[in-house]
Amino acid sequence: MTETLATDLFHAALTVVLETAGPLLCLMTVTAVLIGVLQAATQVQDVSVSFTPKLFAAVIGLWLGSHWVLRQLESFMHRALSAIPWIVTR
Repeated sequence: MTETLATDLFHAALTVVLETAGPLLCLMTVTAVLIGVLQAATQVQDVSVSFTPKLFAAVIGLWLGSHWVLRQLESFMHRALSAIPWIVTR
């Protein structure tokens, strides 16, 4: 395995991680900020009030984006596994 190939695979893996986890993390962050502002405005500091909407947003985000995430991961795995014969011969 050459250094260039290892660097390219590592870069592709990090890109896939950011592309697949980024939208869900952004959705969760926006939900947490909105709930935090709402809790600060109403002075309701119950843990379940903040946890339930974030859990709901995560489930909806995973449900809506699961097909796209699986396609991204499948594409990366196909590229990584198809590089194995080339890695072994070097």
